[in-house]
Parts: sequence; C-alpha cells; structure tokens
Amino acid sequence: MYAFVITLILGVLTMGILASGLAYMMKSESDDLQRDFVLIADYMNKEQGIPENNISQLSKLSDTSISVFDERHKLLFTTEQDSDAAVFVDRYENHVNVVEYTGTNRMLIANPVSPNNKLPQEIFNEYGFALVLNDKVGEGSSLKYVQIIDKLTQETAYAGIFVITLLASEVFFIIVIVIIGVMASKRLLRPIKQMTDAVNNVTINQLDMRLDITGSQNEFKDLAGTFNNMLDRLQSSYEMQNQFVSDASHELRTPISVIQGYVNLLDRWGKNDNKVLEESITAIKSEAEDMKNLIENLLFLARGDKDVQKVEKKDFNINELIDEIIRETKLIDDNHEIICKRNEGISIYADYSLIKEAIRIFVDNSLKYTPEGGSIELQCYSQNNNAVITVEDTGRGIPREDLPHVFERFYRADKSRTKQTGGTGLGMAIAKWIVLRHGGTIKVQSEINIGTKIEFTIPAKI
Repeated sequence: MYAFVITLILGVLTMGILASGLAYMMKSESDDLQRDFVLIADYMNKEQGIPENNISQLSKLSDTSISVFDERHKLLFTTEQDSDAAVFVDRYENHVNVVEYTGTNRMLIANPVSPNNKLPQEIFNEYGFALVLNDKVGEGSSLKYVQIIDKLTQETAYAGIFVITLLASEVFFIIVIVIIGVMASKRLLRPIKQMTDAVNNVTINQLDMRLDITGSQNEFKDLAGTFNNMLDRLQSSYEMQNQFVSDASHELRTPISVIQGYVNLLDRWGKNDNKVLEESITAIKSEAEDMKNLIENLLFLARGDKDVQKVEKKDFNINELIDEIIRETKLIDDNHEIICKRNEGISIYADYSLIKEAIRIFVDNSLKYTPEGGSIELQCYSQNNNAVITVEDTGRGIPREDLPHVFERFYRADKSRTKQTGGTGLGMAIAKWIVLRHGGTIKVQSEINIGTKIEFTIPAKI
C-alpha cells in the first residue's frame, strides 16, 4: 500500500516535471524563432527585398526551414530543397494540424492520420511534430509573410531522453522503496511473527512458554507483556483446576474406600453378625452423607463459577437471623459459650438462606477449632451503610502463613484432616462467594492460641 501511494506521488511529480520541462523547451524554441524572425525582418527592411544569402545562412545556423510568401501566400523564396514542401501554414486552413497556439504568430503542429491533412510530410520530424512561426513584414504592396519551421528534431530527442530518464528513475525508486519496505516490514513485524508462533505452540501441556520482550518496541513490548500476563493467568487457572480436581478426587476416594471396605466386610462374614452389620450400616450412612455434602458443595461452587447459582433476595432484618443461628447453635452444642453482646436491627436485601449458610460455616469452624469451654461471640452492627457481622472465637487460631489461603478451595490449615475437624475444605470458599455475591467484603484476623475473628459486611438497605 505504501509503495502504491508513493508510486502515485512519484507519478504526479513526474508528470509535473515533464510538463514543466516540455513547456520550458517549447518556450525557448519559440523565443528562438521569434529572434530569427526579427533578424530576417531587419534584413528585408534594409535591402528592400529578399536577402536570400542572409536567410540561407540563418537557416543553416538555426537548423530551420525559412520561406517567404507574398500577401496571397504565394511562395517567393524558400530554403527547402523541394519547393513543393514550402506550404504556408494557416491557422484556420490547417486547423486539424494545430496542437497548440502559443502566441499571435506561433503554433505547434502535428501530422495527424486524417484525410483532411493538407500539409506535406516533409515539414514534420520523424515523430510528426513541428514548430511554426509566420508573421508579416512591410505594408501595402511590399507586404510579405515570413514562415520559419523548426522540426524540433533535437528537442524531440532530448524530450524522449528526458521522459525515459524520469520513468527509469521512477521505476528505480519504486523498486528501492518496495525492497526497503519489505525489509522494514519484516523487521517491524518480526515480533508479531514470534508472537504468532508462540501462540501456535502453546498447548494445554505447555503453558509455561513466554514471549521474549527484550529489544521490542514499546507497542509490541506492551502487547507481549499483556500476552505473557494472559498466559500467567491461564497457567494459574489451569493449575488451580488440576489441584481442584486432584483434591476433589482425594476427598471422594476416602469415603468410597471406606464404603467399599465395609461392603467387603459384609460380603465376607458380616451378613449374620448383627454387630458388624450395624457398624457397617452406620459407617456407610456416615460416609454417604459426607459424599453427599461434598458433592453439593462442589455443585454449589461450580454453579457459582458459571454464575448460574440462584440468589433469591428479599428484605429481612439481619438481627433476627443472628438470633436464629445462636438459638440453633446452643441446641446442638453445649460445650461452648455462645455470646452475642451486640445485635442491632439492620434491614438488608439479600438471600436469607445463603447469608445463614455463610454465618453457619463461620460458626461451625469456630466450634471445631475451639476447645471445650471456649467461647464464640457473634456481633452485628451498622457501619458506613453496611451491616457488619463478626464471628470471634477463643480457639487455636490460624498460622500467619496460612491466613492468605483460608478461602482457597480444599485448603485446610489443619493438615491432620481428622474426622472431627477435617471437613471438605470448601466451606470458607463457599462463604466468601456468598458474601462477594451480595456486594460485601470479608477479612480474617487470627493469632495462635488466642483465637480467630472473621468480619464481613453486607450492604444495608437505606
């Protein structure tokens, strides 16, 4: 495209230079003919006749054909060897030959392929052009017309050389521009080629490939940096997905193994042993319940990731929900002290069951990791148009290095994963999703052997 545009520009410049050059050349030759006419007129006025010798010498010096006609355009004298070639070129009679009328007595004529052409071939050059000047000298009975014809032989040759030189120069420059353009384009587009190759080579098993941004121009460096960041996110997501699948498989493998073990036990000798039968049924029911809970949690997170999890919001007072959770917790647990010193009546627009599930997750974790006799305190108060809910315990606390990961799926600060405290490692991830889905914020504070405090906000209804 650039080469095409530059070609057009060069073409316009070439036409302009060519037109200017030819116009200058014609002006120069026209002036020469006018100067010769002034000399001939001066000779004729001095001698009161036709100075044949002077005219012949001038014709040879200027390489022109000079003829003298009377007032009726009858030939009186010519320097042409063939007198039949000496024809008066009249502007009106020979209008088919006139290409350009350059003045009161000068014209450029051509030899057209036309039956109306009345001029002999001899007055034209090999290219069919000639420059003619005819003007009158004297008055009355002594009136004569002097006609000077320049065949423009040299000028036409010079014009041809000029045109060829211009065209050759233009073609040369176009070729140079195309070559330079191709080289420059390859150099400029090399980073894009590298990016394309890198993208084509990226596979699900080769997400660690990155683009080299050293030496790139700013625009390509930014693009390469963006592409590398995208690959970082893809790799991180892929690794998280693999970890998620691995953890889910591990969590499902344990109850399946337990169920399979008890089924084998029953198959061998437990059919007639009531004690073994009862133990097996209880264990299978327990593991099946754990599998059901795990699968439900997985489905909840999957629906959340796809943004298809139903959130049925309605208006309700958060203090009523807190009271309900405290009442239920005291019924199922009498080994901890459940405290609520502050529970303000704040109206929110949210999904009642999901908010309850999130608070229940925090309370259950506090119950698991707080020794018997410890306390769990719930609070609810208004701050900055938000309902602030806190769950604080006096449990074992969370190590500092584990705090940034508590909301990651299947992550457990308690690496022992006992039956009593292990859980599935999905509760905190579910609770965080619920809070964020309602436009809230969440944070965790914890110290070893002192306790953990979870604080989250839900926008209050104004």
